[in-house]
Amino acid sequence: MARIPTFLAAAALTLRAAAQIPTNDSCAFPQPLIINDLLECPLLATPGDNGQASWGGDLPVCDGNGLSFPDVWYTFNSDIHSEVFLRLVPGSITDWGIEVMPDSCLATSFVCGVWPLFEFTIPTTPGTDYRVRVFTNTDFGAPGTFGICLSAAMPPLLCDGNIVKTDQGDSTLTICKDGLSDLLTFVSFSQGTSPVILVLTDDGDNIIAELPGGVLEADTMRDGAFRVHAVSWDGSLFGLESGLSIRDLTSDGACLELSDNFVELFVEICTGVQGVEEGQRAVWMDGDVLVIGPDRDHQGAWVTVLDAVGRSVHRSWASAGSTSRITLPEAASGTLLVRLDSEGAPPFVRRVVR
Repeated sequence: MARIPTFLAAAALTLRAAAQIPTNDSCAFPQPLIINDLLECPLLATPGDNGQASWGGDLPVCDGNGLSFPDVWYTFNSDIHSEVFLRLVPGSITDWGIEVMPDSCLATSFVCGVWPLFEFTIPTTPGTDYRVRVFTNTDFGAPGTFGICLSAAMPPLLCDGNIVKTDQGDSTLTICKDGLSDLLTFVSFSQGTSPVILVLTDDGDNIIAELPGGVLEADTMRDGAFRVHAVSWDGSLFGLESGLSIRDLTSDGACLELSDNFVELFVEICTGVQGVEEGQRAVWMDGDVLVIGPDRDHQGAWVTVLDAVGRSVHRSWASAGSTSRITLPEAASGTLLVRLDSEGAPPFVRRVVR
């Protein structure tokens, strides 16, 4: 292949010439290269220099005419990539060529190009080693310094716990229970492609419940300290059960990751929630039965029972003039919020423990 002799002015990147034979002068001792993200090249280019190199390979398949080809050698593993991009950044070198071949000094290159090309696309098989040769044909220019940079398009994250906050950007908040709704929404900032759920735990990271949609009615919870975590996973998720540690979750997929943080939630009693007053109905537990006393104002009421995370576990009508006994479902356990709604009257809220 004939080329017209040309001399390049050194580019802006000028790497200091080494006055010794490079350690990667031989194909048997290539220098490892890493694969960078697309936007990281040529900024993270690896400095190279074939100024003192010898000629250690065959004639380049794309530049076979010449008397001398001082070359240096590199190696890389394609990892998960089926395509890798190589960029050469000239320094003091004024002629160059690139060859890419399988991981053998006896292999024939399948990518080869010479000056003025400086960007190359390398088709690869994932998880495979390759060798790269940078050479100069001294019939057309001088060896010298350069930078070499490999890059590839990084796949999207699979599992990414990232961080979790409220939809108002809070990572710590305190709720005062006063019988009025304190509906909270929690948001995961995961960048992964796998499913993400939000999970409520106690302050020891023991699971209380999953929060569908990231929504929690905090006014229904017992007093204490709680945490909300995000969980990202691939495959099937195991261990998401009340009382188990969120740290012991597992999956049969490729990954599982908790959020880097958790939202701290402190629930406190407020003085605004009073006991039974004149004219109000008595509410208490008799074993596993919820008891609603008669109403002195002769008003019936809708009875709504919510569990600790705000889920409705029972709804029925209680007549005015007699005591109502309600058998709750097994799912209604722990601290429960009982709400009585009568026409024309403010709701009456009472907490009971089953």
